[in-house]
Parts: sequence; C-alpha cells; structure tokens
Amino acid sequence: MDLELRHLRILLAIAEAGSLTRAAAALMLSQPAMTTQLRRIEASFGQPLFERSARGVVPTRAGELVISHARDAVVSADRIRSYRLRPAPGPEPVTVGGSSGPLLSHLTLHLPAVLSNPVTFVQFPATGEAMSRLGDRSIDAACLVDLEGFGTTPADGVVVDVIGLEPVVVILPAGHALAGETRIDLAGLADETWLLPPHDPGCDDYGALVHACATAGFVPRFSPHRIGDLSILCDLVAQGVGLTLAQGSARAREGVVMRRLAGDPLLGRHLLALHRDSPLIASRPLLLGLVRDAFSARCVEPG
Repeated sequence: MDLELRHLRILLAIAEAGSLTRAAAALMLSQPAMTTQLRRIEASFGQPLFERSARGVVPTRAGELVISHARDAVVSADRIRSYRLRPAPGPEPVTVGGSSGPLLSHLTLHLPAVLSNPVTFVQFPATGEAMSRLGDRSIDAACLVDLEGFGTTPADGVVVDVIGLEPVVVILPAGHALAGETRIDLAGLADETWLLPPHDPGCDDYGALVHACATAGFVPRFSPHRIGDLSILCDLVAQGVGLTLAQGSARAREGVVMRRLAGDPLLGRHLLALHRDSPLIASRPLLLGLVRDAFSARCVEPG
C-alpha cells in the first residue's frame, strides 16, 4: 500500500490521543474503520507501530521514528496548501466613494481603465458620511460636494483638493412668475418656502441659505420636509410645495426650471479627498486630472 497524507494524519491522531477510540472520534471515523486503517499502515511497514494495552496505545521505537517524519510531512503539506489558497499577489483593491455629481460619475466611467488596482465605487447620501468613511479608511478616496464657507472639515489623515467652485441654482416650478428670468434676485424669493435635504454634518445647506437670505434682507421660511432625493424634490417643487437648491450642473426635470441667482451668493465646492495611507495616494495626480476634466466638461463656472 502506498502511504498517503491521510494515513500520516491517522498515525498522528492515534499518537496524540493515545487511544484508537479517541483518535477515531477526532477524525470522525468508526473504531473498526480506524483499526482496519492502522493494520494496513503497519502492514506496509512490516512491523507494529503501536503497542496495545488495556490503558491504550503507545508508539513502538519504529513508530516514534515514523511519527516524527509524519509530523514534519503533514506540517509541510499544510504550509504548501496555505500557499495555494493564498490569493495571488497584485495591486491592492481600493474603494472610491462620494456624493452625487459629475466628478463621481466621471471616475466611475474612466478610472478602472487607467488604474491597476481593482476599484469599487459607492455613493453616500451625505458629504459628512463620506468624509467619516474616509477617516476610518472604509473608503480610500471620495468626490464630495459642499457649500463654500459651510462645508466639510477633513477627517484626520485626509488630504482635500478643491477642484472648482460652481454656482448653486434655484429650482422653481415651470409656471413660476420668475421662471422666464435668466438670473433671479434672491430678494425676490423672500415670500417663498424652501425645501432642503436632510441635515448633513459635512454640508450646512440650512446655514448657508439663512446667511445668503440675511444678506438679501430677509429670513427664509422652511418646509418641515427634509428630502434628499432630487427627483422627489423636483416633484414637490413642480406641485408648488416650495423651492429648492441644486448644483449648477444638475439636470432639470419635467415641470421645473433651474435658474442662476444674481451675484451667485451660494457656491458649491467640488472636492477630491484621499486618505494619506491609501494605496491611491500614489495615484493622486491621475485622479486629479480626471476630476478636473469632469469639472471643466460638466460644471458651471461662477461669474
């Protein structure tokens, strides 16, 4: 009989248990099957490898020698198996997240083709959540949008580049009295109700709008609703529930129009943020080039 790795494991189990019964239980074999296997193994060596007694079994001198080599062989086999199961070396996978906008969509389309690392993309509903995930290394990089003067604070270890500033637009019903204007004076919206997204620790929409309205000479009235989905917000605006704000690069939905505010009192910041310990930090120039291309192609410049 040719010895196989399973035979060596049987010898080691018997030696460690000191009993055929306990060794059989450890290997989930019946005792008769264990006894038969041991007899075949010993027959292949032409001599007993264990001495039997009422108290159990102990290796013979020949058994001790065989067991010593068997232990080395099993350890080596397990080490070889671990190499086979270990994933092949290669670039470390990375995750890029962010808030909705042209920068994230552009990276999703183009970054996998030019980056050697396997890359996964994930969208977050809030800028603050994305920054928090960057801080704890749940993601490696993020495309973020906040409001100038009311924006996100970088987490520890995070590097932030401002890609560009974009005017914030107001979304009005298509039938609004000011819908035909190219630019709208914020003071002319003093009697309107405003719809805002849920509170975001990384982007204070409420504080920014209150400040801009105070500069225009009035205190804004807010709807109690806090809606993050732009499609739902546009539906509510179209039905006359209130007005809302959006990035200048947002696309209009049916029933509403998007108009610039005179003087651009609210500016959105498009940001690229990376963690210093991320493998993507070495590709920062590549990412910056891609997001700057996206900003130039899709975003509106102030002025």
